[in-house]
Amino acid sequence: MRANSICKRLCATACCLLLFACHVAGAAIPPDLHLTSYATGLSDPVAIRSPRDGSGRMFILERAGKIRIVNAAGNLLAAPYYTRTVDTGDVERGLLGLAFDPAFASNGTLYIVYTASGSSGEILRRLVASNPAANTFSGSDTEVMRVPLFYNHNGGDIHFGPDNYLYWSTGSGTGSFDPEDLAQNLWKKNVGNLDYFLMGKILRLNVRQTTASASANMCGATPGQAAQYAIPAGNPYAATANTCAEIWAYGFRNPWRFSIDRANGDLWIGDVGEGNWEEISRFPAAGGSNRNFGYPQCEGNHPGRPSGTGSTCPATYGSIAPVMEYSHANSRCSVAGGVRYRGPIGPLNGNYIFGDSCTSEVYIGTEGGGGAWTFVTFPSGIAAGYGTVVAFGEGQNGDLYLVDHQNGRVWRFDSAASDLIFASGFE
Repeated sequence: MRANSICKRLCATACCLLLFACHVAGAAIPPDLHLTSYATGLSDPVAIRSPRDGSGRMFILERAGKIRIVNAAGNLLAAPYYTRTVDTGDVERGLLGLAFDPAFASNGTLYIVYTASGSSGEILRRLVASNPAANTFSGSDTEVMRVPLFYNHNGGDIHFGPDNYLYWSTGSGTGSFDPEDLAQNLWKKNVGNLDYFLMGKILRLNVRQTTASASANMCGATPGQAAQYAIPAGNPYAATANTCAEIWAYGFRNPWRFSIDRANGDLWIGDVGEGNWEEISRFPAAGGSNRNFGYPQCEGNHPGRPSGTGSTCPATYGSIAPVMEYSHANSRCSVAGGVRYRGPIGPLNGNYIFGDSCTSEVYIGTEGGGGAWTFVTFPSGIAAGYGTVVAFGEGQNGDLYLVDHQNGRVWRFDSAASDLIFASGFE
């Protein structure tokens, strides 16, 4: 029996909340925390998602264009759920993102992000399955929106928030430290006779509605034409001329993987660095007056561009400081943004788990007094090598998974400390 049903029974006496609070307050890494092999034989996996439909299935993206399913019995099904031709001309291109509509069990709707061939950009598509319970896709397939991009630094992660809006990360592309300032640019910018915009951002879209006639500041649509999405009224630039209405936050280099906290809707963003620093940032669900995360002027708490100044860069430029950062010392090179844990291993609740794609290290971050975060290294047991630890994902009940791109494998975090009481909302 899973903890959600037990917790519902106990909450009548309020002890569910009391016990959960005790576990958060006494957070510690269980000594037997380990990775259990969950799926093998995959081809360049980049993400894992739960449809949260009660089926027990997990969906895994393969970069070359396939969505694979691991069923409730733990078996990787031979036939892919869905296949699409994508551009894999660079290791950072391909099928990159997957998000299930919160009502997938009834409406069969899911979304993917991928890089298209040639220079046609990064595309968001809506898939509507005729049978949501089927293990192979059949149904409608519609392009929702596309953004231009350069060769790499593409971002490409997507998630639904508790507000039922879709969040989409895009990379800044271009050369060293974004010479065109695309990550800071909030409007269309012409580079080489092409308009580049919405890059180096987190976008927020209402993909459950369409727009009959796009406004001039809907940068992902043609003004006056129909669009397959709408702008949430609460977006900060929804009614601002000459500012892209889709933007939720900006100033990122390559937010390759981010997540949304199941407990409160906060965004946790892993931004891959260039010079010497990798960073983890948090943005509250409600947003804020400052939405600038600093790139390319800043890289973590440090100057980004060689011409940058200030030992505490965010204070110098007025941008948002990261929650955690680490340098490229000891062969570290690329952060894999992770998940704020809300699953069945009670002592881990509230910790943020992420990793590095070169050293294969896994890090467990803990919030201390005054809101300061620190992290320790958890030995993953995965041999170092570029492109190993690339992503994390949550199961329906909060189980945490690690995606090993290089070795074609997915791992699950396990411990005998699995708890019967954990955060609500896991159906």
